[in-house]
Amino acid sequence: SNIGDIYGDEEDNFSFDHNGDPIPSSSNSKSLILCDVPGLIAGASEGIGLGHAFLRHVERCHVILHLLDATSKNVLDEYAMINRELLNYGTGRLATMPQVVVVNKVDVAFNEYDDATGKQGVFENQAQLETQLQEIMPHSRLMWISAKEGEGVDDLMSRVAMFVKKVKETTAAEERKMLEQIESEDQENIYDIYED
Repeated sequence: SNIGDIYGDEEDNFSFDHNGDPIPSSSNSKSLILCDVPGLIAGASEGIGLGHAFLRHVERCHVILHLLDATSKNVLDEYAMINRELLNYGTGRLATMPQVVVVNKVDVAFNEYDDATGKQGVFENQAQLETQLQEIMPHSRLMWISAKEGEGVDDLMSRVAMFVKKVKETTAAEERKMLEQIESEDQENIYDIYED
């Protein structure tokens, strides 16, 4: 299971070429900057493996997107482990960040025998996995895709773009409110000094 972090800075309208160099895109385009953080291992929050460096990087993001493999026998345990690592890292702030859970491989996951791979799905149907995920998810943002078939990908990207925008607007409003409160308190303290 991978965890992706989403910056979502529409002001930074860049695509990247094959060398990773930024290419400015048209000013009317909407963009999301997505960063894939390779699957974390248990203990990453304590510095095991490269997870600590990846988690430090995630702190700068607006939204965490969990990409789950519906064909994994351990998908629920993997998701729970990642959330434990988010909670245990630093102050635990990562666990409070907005999250979206995306279940991939819905085209082959559910109790269907795949002649090409010789595998059968772990869950009988999507509803079974959804019920079990909802029991451990701290929110209700759950989407289903098949990246291979392109099913749900466009919907995912547009919904995530809207969600990131909403999160950024809410964060900005909260920051403005906090600054106004600090400025008001500072002004009151100045008056108290002059009255003494």
